Amino acid sequence: MVSPLEDLDELTLRCRDEKARQYIAEAVSSYRAGAFRSAIVAAWIAVCFDVIEKFRELALAGDKEAEKQVQDIDATRRTGDLTRALKFERELLALAKDKFELISPLEFVDLERLQADRNRCAHPSLTADDQAYTPSAELARLHIHSAVTHVLQHPPVQGKYALDRLLREIDSDYFPSSVKEAKLAFSSGPLRRPRDSLVRNLVLVLAKTLLNDKPEWKRRTRISAALQATQQLHPDQYSRALSEKLSTMFRNVADAHLITTIKFLQDVPDTWQFLGPDVRQRLQNYVTKLPGDDLDEVDFLLGYVHLQAQARHRVRVATKKELSNTMFFDMPKEVADKFISLYLESKSFDDANDWAKQMLVYTVDFTADHIRTLLTNAAKNSQVLNSFQIGPLISNLRSKKKIPNDEFEKLLTDNALGEYVLVAHEQT
Repeated sequence: MVSPLEDLDELTLRCRDEKARQYIAEAVSSYRAGAFRSAIVAAWIAVCFDVIEKFRELALAGDKEAEKQVQDIDATRRTGDLTRALKFERELLALAKDKFELISPLEFVDLERLQADRNRCAHPSLTADDQAYTPSAELARLHIHSAVTHVLQHPPVQGKYALDRLLREIDSDYFPSSVKEAKLAFSSGPLRRPRDSLVRNLVLVLAKTLLNDKPEWKRRTRISAALQATQQLHPDQYSRALSEKLSTMFRNVADAHLITTIKFLQDVPDTWQFLGPDVRQRLQNYVTKLPGDDLDEVDFLLGYVHLQAQARHRVRVATKKELSNTMFFDMPKEVADKFISLYLESKSFDDANDWAKQMLVYTVDFTADHIRTLLTNAAKNSQVLNSFQIGPLISNLRSKKKIPNDEFEKLLTDNALGEYVLVAHEQT
């Protein structure tokens, strides 16, 4: 059976840089030699040096509080002030947790235990007079594990600082809009080995932005790429965040702004699974009665399996006014069906003429079957047959060459549209 214990060599390799690996390697060597007191002391020293190194990196990045801490550390080192150095070491974990959010409250508890055990190992005055403190192998191994997983493997930005940095990157005009490039952008930053809380907060902030802020198209594509890249990099944390909060976010969207939920489903794939039954029902009812001003979203909805039936119903009951006020860049089949149906049901010459002009814009989207349906049934409605625009419409459909010329002309002849048939020399 595979051991549930993490391999110490693998833990060492998880350290984010060479210095961190050197720090913890000494603790691992002591552990393997059976020197468990030395292993615990070395693990604590590794944590101290790594946190100080993180302060220096943050200072270089412009963090004012980090700059202050680095100045204090350098001053202590220059003056050899032992009292000041011991005070700094005692307060190091609280500083990392409260001011820099490098560790979480739970991680603080684990590392505080490491600090306490290090003191018991290194200071004889803290143990009984007649025996030295003897930690167990399990305790030493636990502290090595905590040092790596809580501190050494992480970059020097976590918490609010890391979140702000990521949001600034995503808001930049130069952040990529493709998922592949977004993953590359995240590969060396705070998301390389983040804490769960950072991933969770990033996912939720971006989701709220899409739902509530209505970002313009370019920014929306960047946010979408960032969310999908995060999902691929950290699927478990991503799924937990949306499972917990996405339904609540959707519930809080007012009826007048429900279109933002549809755009969210379009921008962030595979998120239907995170919605509660009541939210799903609300969206299905919304799509069934989709406002005419939002009918341009029906292109996506007709291809979205979870709302497809409702979208098809909405197209079937759409009016000419709604369709004429909507621009379809790539007309879905169901909408083309409705265009043909409305034309063939025209109630007057003017009605037929006006709708034929609308259809002329989209004839390139009509399939061969659409053309066959139109030509087979046009003469059955006298308002269509005798309208002025039927001739231009037939000529336009012929020019698209969706069906063979011979079949096209035969359809005209067989369905009382013979006056629009091309004579033999024109066909050749």
